[in-house]
Amino acid sequence: MPVYEQTYRNYEGGLRHQFRWWIVVEQEFRVLSRSRIFKFLVLLAGLHVIFRVLQVVGYDVIVQDPNHPMAPLLKNVEVIVVNARMFFEFVRLQTPLMFITLLYAGSGMICNDIRNNLMEIYFSKPLRWYDYVLGKVLALILLGLALTALPVALVLLQHNLLLPSMQTLNDSLFWGGAAIGFSLVVVIPTALCILACSALMPGQNYAAITVFMLLIANSTMAGLLAGALRERNYLVLSFPMALDRLGQSLFQETRLLFDLRWEWSLAYVGLTCLVALFIIMWRARRAEVAA
Repeated sequence: MPVYEQTYRNYEGGLRHQFRWWIVVEQEFRVLSRSRIFKFLVLLAGLHVIFRVLQVVGYDVIVQDPNHPMAPLLKNVEVIVVNARMFFEFVRLQTPLMFITLLYAGSGMICNDIRNNLMEIYFSKPLRWYDYVLGKVLALILLGLALTALPVALVLLQHNLLLPSMQTLNDSLFWGGAAIGFSLVVVIPTALCILACSALMPGQNYAAITVFMLLIANSTMAGLLAGALRERNYLVLSFPMALDRLGQSLFQETRLLFDLRWEWSLAYVGLTCLVALFIIMWRARRAEVAA
């Protein structure tokens, strides 16, 4: 009597994409596109973008006409002026909406796969653990950049079309580079930390609550330490404050809350990202071996 091997049949199909991790990215966006809550959060984040678009249109149209009675007034009102400060505030104010959206989208990305036994399906195909990790991380990072860096690029394009000049172009290159850099500084650690909690927790709700509790505990500890030692530089131990310090450095802000150099904030954020990435990779590798 023949003995048959009790295992999965080897995959005999062809690859749909050159990069295997793109399948994971497509799957995540396909799932998110069916959620009404996700669509509402994206629409809510879009309201801030619409406000900035109207601000740029109003400012550029009035500034073009030197005889306009409101032109001298707008040039002196810092809140309305289109400058580096406006783009810095845009990314900073967009961050809470981006955080909530990524938390909803990413807190169940890994734990739901484990709970629903989808790891066996993923790894029965020609996918490796690094393809899985790269797909999950990129899906969340691309979503975050779509809410921060992409609107900045569109607003800058509109600004150059309404007020075309070499000065506008030179300013836009600096503003755009700083805003995209700030967006990456904010989005990448947020995505990695959310996915790390999703990899460790048994469910989506547990992961979301864990992220909130860690954020509150971290900010509280930094505030208490700064108050007890009477040194405001210890506030940079708060993760949001460290990200804000890096954004101020990118935009060359002179009104700084801390005397601490930006390199310390970068090291703090970078170390946190490495720990979160290690947790994600360890969990994915462990799931691949089990599958």
